[in-house]
Amino acid sequence: MKKIRLPGVLLPSPVAVLKLLLFMKLIFTIVLITCMQVSAKVYSQKTKLTFRAEKVQLAKILRLIEKQTNYRFVYSNEVLPAEKKITVHALETPFDEVMKTLLDDTGLNFKLLANNLVVIAPGRTVIEDITIKGKVSDATGVPLPGVSVRIENTTKGTSTNAGGQFELQAPGTANLVFSYLGYLTQVIPVNNQATLNVILKEDTKGLNEVVVVGYGSQKRVNMTGAVATISPAQITERPVTSIQNALQGLTPGLTVLNRPGDVGSDVGTLTVRGRTNLGAPGPLIIIDGIPASNRELASLNPNDVESMSVLKDAASAAIYGARAANGVVLITTKKGVEGKMSIDLNANYGWQSPTRLPDYLGSGDFARLYNEAMKNAGKQPRYTAEEITKFDNGTDRDLYPNTDWYKEALRKNPAYKDIQLGVSGSSKLTQYYLSTGYFGQESLVQNKGLNRYTIRLNTNSQVLPILNIGTNMSFLKQDLDTKGGEMNWVSLNRLGPTMAARQSDGSWGTVNGGKVDATLAKDNVLRNMAEGGRSWTRNQVIQTALNATLTPLPGLTIKGLGSLKYNNELNNSFTNELPALINFITKQPIASTAVTPNEMTEYWGRRQEILLQAYAEYDKHFGKHGAKIMVGASQESNEYRNAFIGRKRFPNNAATTVGLGAGGSENISSDATGSANRSTAEEWAIRSYFGRVNYNYNDKYLLEANLRMDLSSRFHPDHRLSQFPSVSAGWRVSEEPFLKGNVSWLNNLKLRGSWGILGNQDNVAIGNYYDRLNTGYAYNFEGAPVDGVWQSIGTNKLASWEKVNMTDIGMDLTLFNGLLDITADYYVKKTNGILLPQSVPSTYALDAATVNAGSTRNTGIELMLSHNNQIGKDFQYRVSVNVSHIRNKIVFLGDGVHERLSDRWIERVGESVGSFYGWEAEGLFKDQKDVDDHATQSASTKPGDIKYKDQNGDKVIDANDRVIIGNDVPWINYGGAIGASYKGFDFEVLIYGAAKVKTYLDGEAAFSFFNGASVKDYHLKRWTTENPDPNAAYPRILISADGKHNYDNRSSFWLFDASYLRVRSLSFGYTIPHRITKRAAMQQAKVFVSANNPFTFMMDKRLTDYDPEIGSGRGGYPGIKTWAVGLNVRF
Repeated sequence: MKKIRLPGVLLPSPVAVLKLLLFMKLIFTIVLITCMQVSAKVYSQKTKLTFRAEKVQLAKILRLIEKQTNYRFVYSNEVLPAEKKITVHALETPFDEVMKTLLDDTGLNFKLLANNLVVIAPGRTVIEDITIKGKVSDATGVPLPGVSVRIENTTKGTSTNAGGQFELQAPGTANLVFSYLGYLTQVIPVNNQATLNVILKEDTKGLNEVVVVGYGSQKRVNMTGAVATISPAQITERPVTSIQNALQGLTPGLTVLNRPGDVGSDVGTLTVRGRTNLGAPGPLIIIDGIPASNRELASLNPNDVESMSVLKDAASAAIYGARAANGVVLITTKKGVEGKMSIDLNANYGWQSPTRLPDYLGSGDFARLYNEAMKNAGKQPRYTAEEITKFDNGTDRDLYPNTDWYKEALRKNPAYKDIQLGVSGSSKLTQYYLSTGYFGQESLVQNKGLNRYTIRLNTNSQVLPILNIGTNMSFLKQDLDTKGGEMNWVSLNRLGPTMAARQSDGSWGTVNGGKVDATLAKDNVLRNMAEGGRSWTRNQVIQTALNATLTPLPGLTIKGLGSLKYNNELNNSFTNELPALINFITKQPIASTAVTPNEMTEYWGRRQEILLQAYAEYDKHFGKHGAKIMVGASQESNEYRNAFIGRKRFPNNAATTVGLGAGGSENISSDATGSANRSTAEEWAIRSYFGRVNYNYNDKYLLEANLRMDLSSRFHPDHRLSQFPSVSAGWRVSEEPFLKGNVSWLNNLKLRGSWGILGNQDNVAIGNYYDRLNTGYAYNFEGAPVDGVWQSIGTNKLASWEKVNMTDIGMDLTLFNGLLDITADYYVKKTNGILLPQSVPSTYALDAATVNAGSTRNTGIELMLSHNNQIGKDFQYRVSVNVSHIRNKIVFLGDGVHERLSDRWIERVGESVGSFYGWEAEGLFKDQKDVDDHATQSASTKPGDIKYKDQNGDKVIDANDRVIIGNDVPWINYGGAIGASYKGFDFEVLIYGAAKVKTYLDGEAAFSFFNGASVKDYHLKRWTTENPDPNAAYPRILISADGKHNYDNRSSFWLFDASYLRVRSLSFGYTIPHRITKRAAMQQAKVFVSANNPFTFMMDKRLTDYDPEIGSGRGGYPGIKTWAVGLNVRF
């Protein structure tokens, strides 16, 4: 038998693992040695100076010495003799002698401290450092965490803790430099004071907050595009399993659907400014300049994030051209900072529970409703009164059980833990940031869990005065293990309470309502999870990047980036062979419940991504004019390969390798011999050229233009190139003479506008322009498999880019010295050339090729308000609200195509994307007269059935009466935050919601006894002959499969109001006073408790078990709410 060997790069041998660990150890050692150089002192007696100074001021001579040596002088300008001219001739003269000559007859003294720091001061004031403590606040008294506090002219410094407090050893004559993004930098003399309380003023004139944008950064004052920034502090203390799940409601225009999923797959879906086409992917995600997948973002350690920007309009996103049609999310990770080493430990432990679970009725109510459904269908009842009594009183649970399948199948409060450790600091030449983390999460499903390990190392070295070299390395290892069979959520919802989970003798349940039910017995999810098999998935992502920044001339910066990323995944799944269950009543085997043969599948996939990028930027200011020009190019390639192997009939269920199974033909799922082997490979590349020009006059009139040209291998060579231009302008009205200085309450008013074109290539199939052929197993002939070659889909060599044409008008407003900030935007976003299946005749043998046929138009309004204030000395509060409104319309679907039906939706020219299509319900038929008087629906229509509106008045309800009945796109999305702090205590609530939106529920989510499913509390509010309410919540009860009803037609009766308000996050924390933490060598320490999704308020009260973010509600992993306790410590 020929063995198939999978590539070994994913799960290397122990030797390879050892080599990898040694390699990582070597890298860390090199960085550590570099960082430790800071401790190497250059003793003054070994330093020789050579220079000539003729009648030169002392300050100039000191600057000359700094250029020749590693010394840095600390002094106050006031103490240096400005009038005295000094003459010195030094030829290999020791440093000490030179300093004594310079300070002779000046009344000054000097002292050499650690790190080559030289303090100059009068008399003996430099003998000892002093400990300086203090607090940094804004103008309203709100403490500012993370403020850089540095001794002037040195790299020695620290930063403020969460309460705005700092402590630093410094000479009593030194000056301290306080700097913080968005605030004016201040230099404060120490003057031998032990306490310094500093108030930083907001930079309302310059608005100098630096915002990360495409290929660089800009001051917010100079920005003309729609860019939202999200603070890392807003996501680090929330008990979430991915960054996506923490972003919801933080900024307008960014929508996050927290689609539930089992551990490892609970990744939120991001959308920027609505759907731009009829199935658009999410925004482009860039981490440290490198494109990343939505799953990579989900596994990113939130504590590693330094900044996060969302580029929403064409002006800000056009620099990314072909991949920016749906917006861009830019993330930079932390770098090392100047100063001594700091260690941050962030840990939290939490518990999970479902937001909502189906509220299925007990077996007694189930039986009563089942009998009523049989009666309504003209059939005999299934359960006797005696049997129903046994269901109710529980006297015989073997034959008449009352099983709560969700309670039996799911864990109660599964735990998760998240521990992250970060180390940062610097040496003379290098700054470093090293983090490592562990995340462990138990699934709601029994015997299933996730373990994730991460390592990140970022360095930045000034190897030459004009050259900076940086590295970004990261490693992810994620293990997902299921020690049993997988959960079948469909089966879970179709196992009613009358079916026994286990019998009293310990055997698996076979009895359903007093009788043996072989079908449901085989579908017992508890049996499958306990004995059905096992599976595991191993995922590893290794990324390394090297970047260089060259500044050969003033104002000129040249940057280069090269990165290599490997993403490897291996999955193994084994299905056990199981014997037949024993009939609890007859004690005989039930042959149909046996599982045979056993089966193993193994999947391996590897993705390799290479990025090369270079760009140059020139920044020049002359008078009141400022200009910046950037040009660059990039090349990105992506290669993916996978292999799949499957075998059946293993000697026993303990087999661990595929090779032990039987061989045979192709189809693993149906082939009698039980074998499958297949593999695929794909690759694509994109080459780009881009440029940007910025101009501003006096920080008042602003102009920006971008151009990007992309060539993508996804398209035919004749259609690969496309251009993506944009232009934007801004006017800072508040800087005009008629406002500036005349309106005290107005700090900033900027009007801005932009237009541009963006592209989309991600929904284009690789090799779309080739004639694609299938090979392999084609059909059976006389019982034998036959291989073949055939074409299955049409070809389009003319397919090209989808393009988004976007216009944006916005306003930024700051009032009352920063007490109130307002940002507002209105945009129009038109997508052309949407790839849709070509309209072909019904006789066409192939699947339709995709063509550039569709067009949509989005319009939207975004508004964000934020307010911060302080009351009294210690109480601060903050409030923010954001609202976004989006409307979209289908403009074109192709020549001769007016509409396309897709299940419950319709795509129709002139209507919105996401429109539900069906009959408009007018309630329920009250009685037979009501049925007779209404338009004819069907011969089987009875009182209690749904009444459909006769739209065209022809007295017949048919397909011509269908209309658009609702939409699944919210009219408004909104979010908000309320926070406060008082003497170390802090509290914050984040909310998110959607208004005027519908969801369509059917199947197990809404119908009674659907495919054997149970019934819910909702079904008790039905129409009955005793209560013939035409406005009842549910029609007359029926078995969904008996065909004697009309409620499975698509109609507005099954539309539910999905508007909701959700408390997305709730947190309460306490920062321990520094006087206590310093005893344990801690700079700061904070403890907190938090919750995610603790409360949800629904507008529609009919279904109490529906989570608005789940979707269909027909079964699957439920939404999750979490509660956690945590600790943040800095050493």
